[in-house]
Amino acid sequence: MELKSFNLLVVGVGGQGVIRAIQILAWAALSDRFKVRTSETHGMAQRGGSVSSFLRFGKEIEGPLVPRGHCEIILALEASEAVRNFNYAGPNTIFFINNRIIVPPSIHLMNMEYPDDAKIHEFLHQITPYVYFVNGHEEALKVGDLRSLNVYMLGVLSGSEKFPLKQESLKNSIMRFVPKKAQNINKIAFQNGFNKGKLIMREKK
Repeated sequence: MELKSFNLLVVGVGGQGVIRAIQILAWAALSDRFKVRTSETHGMAQRGGSVSSFLRFGKEIEGPLVPRGHCEIILALEASEAVRNFNYAGPNTIFFINNRIIVPPSIHLMNMEYPDDAKIHEFLHQITPYVYFVNGHEEALKVGDLRSLNVYMLGVLSGSEKFPLKQESLKNSIMRFVPKKAQNINKIAFQNGFNKGKLIMREKK
């Protein structure tokens, strides 16, 4: 059956590779012969500010903006950013969330409480039952480069049975955007993430 449209949102904070992740995904979608639209918003991206980027692809898409409540998947490289963008989720949205929380300096200064994983899960679970946390930060450290976090999360995404882009297209796109000296590390990070995504789907059934 021909895919008419697919809406994806990637969120995180500056320095986590959100924009690069969308570039990789967009190229993979083009390789799979889909129409592609992207849009992004970010604050102080170089200082840990919020970054969000939308990807729409399919055979019948027009503008780049995703209607609220209509994301098929939200990929969060930082846990609290999933909450910040909850209004793009609906009852069938899947959240894949790196459980690393990066607390902004302003929160420390104001002595405010920041949500932990349990509170984030509880909040998002009121919207959709499909909320999955992964140890992306730790997995990126295991392969030797924290900058591979976004590629690990793309692997988790690719391992999901709900994600329509070909695994090979994503792999090729990653190699296109990743420097040669980092390609082996990112190959491992992607495969580890892919295996985790597959495991999540098996455990869900």
